[in-house]
Amino acid sequence: MEKLYCTECGAENEPGSTFCSKCGKPFNSNDVNEEKEISRTVEVIVGILGGIFGLLGGIFAVLFGIFASEVAGLGASAILASIVGIAGAAYVLKNPKWGGIILIISAVWLLISISLFGIPGAVLLGLAGLLALLRK
Repeated sequence: MEKLYCTECGAENEPGSTFCSKCGKPFNSNDVNEEKEISRTVEVIVGILGGIFGLLGGIFAVLFGIFASEVAGLGASAILASIVGIAGAAYVLKNPKWGGIILIISAVWLLISISLFGIPGAVLLGLAGLLALLRK
């Protein structure tokens, strides 16, 4: 049987419920949104790809740090941001809102860390985060 989602708060409810279990809003035929759960595959794949590009940019910055030591620290920061982004992409499956927020934070963090080297990863992580937050 299909799941019942509240149109007010988006909470999942048991089929046939008359009130939302989270916000208490009564259900009637106009307020009920019965749908199958949304697939979050796009957000996960784009987020993981962004994390991989970020990792590659971070590794390149660390290697480039042989010639400029301050870049090596920024590369390490980019690697951490990418790992957080990959974790955020996986978390989208459990909680799209928080997973999206984590993805956007890691995208900004990556862009600040290594600027030019991190643009592809930051764009993909940010896109995945926006999709997770905006798709209903």
